[in-house]
Amino acid sequence: MMIPEEKIAEILAASDIFDIVSEAVILKKSGRNFFGLCPFHSEKSPSFSVNPDKQIFHCFGCGVGGNALSFVMKYHGISFPEAAKMLARKYNIIIGTRKMSPEQRKAVHIRESLFRLNKKVMQAYTGFLNDPLKGGSARQYLERRGTDKQIIEQFQLGFAPDAWDAIVNVLRQEKVAKGVAVNSGLVLEKKQKNGFYDRFRNRLMFPIFDINMQVAGFGGRVMDDGMPKYMNSPESPVYSKSRILYGLHAAKQACRRQGQVFIVEGYFDFLSLYQHGIKNSVASLGTALTREHVRILKGYATTMTLVFDSDEAGIKAAKRSIDIFVQEGIDTRILVLPGNNDPDSYVMAHGRDAFLELADTAKTVMQFLLQLALDTHGTSVEGRIKVLDEMKLHLAMIRDYAVRSIYVRELAETLNIDEKAVLEKVKDAYEKQANRLARGPLIPEVDDASKSVLESDPREKQLLSMMLHWPELISVAVEKKVLTCFYSKQLKRLGCLIIDSKTDTQNIVGAAMARVETDEDRQLIASMAMEDYTGVQDPAQTFAVLVNRVIKIKNKTDREIVRELTKAKEGCNVDVIELLKLKQQQIKQLHNS
Repeated sequence: MMIPEEKIAEILAASDIFDIVSEAVILKKSGRNFFGLCPFHSEKSPSFSVNPDKQIFHCFGCGVGGNALSFVMKYHGISFPEAAKMLARKYNIIIGTRKMSPEQRKAVHIRESLFRLNKKVMQAYTGFLNDPLKGGSARQYLERRGTDKQIIEQFQLGFAPDAWDAIVNVLRQEKVAKGVAVNSGLVLEKKQKNGFYDRFRNRLMFPIFDINMQVAGFGGRVMDDGMPKYMNSPESPVYSKSRILYGLHAAKQACRRQGQVFIVEGYFDFLSLYQHGIKNSVASLGTALTREHVRILKGYATTMTLVFDSDEAGIKAAKRSIDIFVQEGIDTRILVLPGNNDPDSYVMAHGRDAFLELADTAKTVMQFLLQLALDTHGTSVEGRIKVLDEMKLHLAMIRDYAVRSIYVRELAETLNIDEKAVLEKVKDAYEKQANRLARGPLIPEVDDASKSVLESDPREKQLLSMMLHWPELISVAVEKKVLTCFYSKQLKRLGCLIIDSKTDTQNIVGAAMARVETDEDRQLIASMAMEDYTGVQDPAQTFAVLVNRVIKIKNKTDREIVRELTKAKEGCNVDVIELLKLKQQQIKQLHNS
């Protein structure tokens, strides 16, 4: 079911975009706006802006923008109805609904069904863990590992019995549809196609919560030497391993307060740190860290410390993750624990203070990589050349020139190689990398005849921008009928929408944005609303000049086409006649659309 427009307006009126965005992005005030690092693209200097007065956001780097609903949709990767329902729940708004398309209804139904099912199954797993007979071995295992009862309850740990149909029976009791059961990943269909069996058996179970405290999936761990050691839910409409981090729902406030997050690999690594009071940590669910993970964490911490085991697997995992952090421009540290310890065993044996003292010695990314390369290749002449060849690739990924130059100097001093020679190597690697990124699919050239599509005059966008800033100017645009002179169909359409929104002069930007249907239009409105007009002394006069200029351009273009068409007919140049007729048709379509 779709949400009525009046309820959408009520949700937007109740929403505070600063509160919503600040849950995901660290914002700092600058003038009338707040700025932070964009969660949707890589950047080191904040270009992501939030304007609480207009209730919009806009990134001056990648162009994304919109209102509170737009942000929730893009950040969480959900549909418009789901975003509206999420905000409605947050602000205690009861919403009615109207009909939506079959595809929309199906997608929303599947997500809601999966969340409900996962919650039921989580309760079943916790029930099995607490069962005097079924959960005995799992409870003993947790006790041996030193996991507190409070942690078990807070994170809803459970147990999957050593049976083929424990969850199958739960699904049967709940009368779960076959499609939902398969989508959940909790059960698998038998080869004979005559029934299902449980995916997780004889495993300690960890519910995986998303940032909104909903159960998106599960992780299961064996309690013996069985393989695979860990097993996670498969990808589903509610579970995406590239976006979800274990424990973030509980750790986000601590990460914000301390400005730092520890990133570990396993469930028990996270739980043990949390149990010992190190609550600013998350776990990567045993998968490689992704760019989405890093961008999500940028909203909660400015410094990130990757914590790894000192064995070969831990070192390889560290190397796999590093390039993403470098490209995202994050202050990243690498902590390799001594003595084949993992975070769980280290904090259990040595305690919170010892772990934090060790964390203070964590190396920067480049220090870690350099030490690793030196340990691998040695300090002979040949070894140092190999180290340089390896390090230049990592240094080339640093986008900040000043930071890159500092590391170049350190590398030159460490290897006892001339700094200019090191710089040349890095520069060459950087240029090759930039050329690879810039090299896209070949675009065939087009002849001049096909280049006759008219582009929008930049004044058109400026007129709409001023109408959003000074709604009293809208009456001038209507009186002069300036929209009929626009070349851009999109800007003309948005101009009509802004005129229709003029009754809400207190928040015309929000009113206009609530009426648009596409992300592209929302982003354009946000961009126009964020224009800075502090230097404009007389908005009415400036607007009048722009209106007259746009009208004159339209009239002049029409006259020139008529004149050229007359000349072409007199000279009987058929190709030119057809070309001018085509352009005349395009202008007519633009003005009549």
